[in-house]
Amino acid sequence: MDVRDNLSKKRLLSNTFVDKVRNQMEIDEEEYRELIEILTNLSDELKSQKVIDKELAMTLYSMPQIIRNVFQTYEEHNGKATEFGNKLEDIWIDLDAMVLECFIDTSS
Repeated sequence: MDVRDNLSKKRLLSNTFVDKVRNQMEIDEEEYRELIEILTNLSDELKSQKVIDKELAMTLYSMPQIIRNVFQTYEEHNGKATEFGNKLEDIWIDLDAMVLECFIDTSS
């Protein structure tokens, strides 16, 4: 992992978007925009990498899953579609796609 990846990893680990959704049921738009930027950068940086740091891989893998779990729990308790629920679902799908882009090797 090079220096750029290390910086991106630090930015990813310090981003509070997923924690705010999980713990406070709050969608922080600013943190979400920053998360999207970080994931876009990581995707570009990791394209030629054959090995990904374990902590980074675990964090990337778990983010969409956490949002998915919050979405499903919210839907179960609410019982109907709401703007918040719809937004959670969209975020979950977007994060899942962006994380997959981080794991795709396009160097071959």
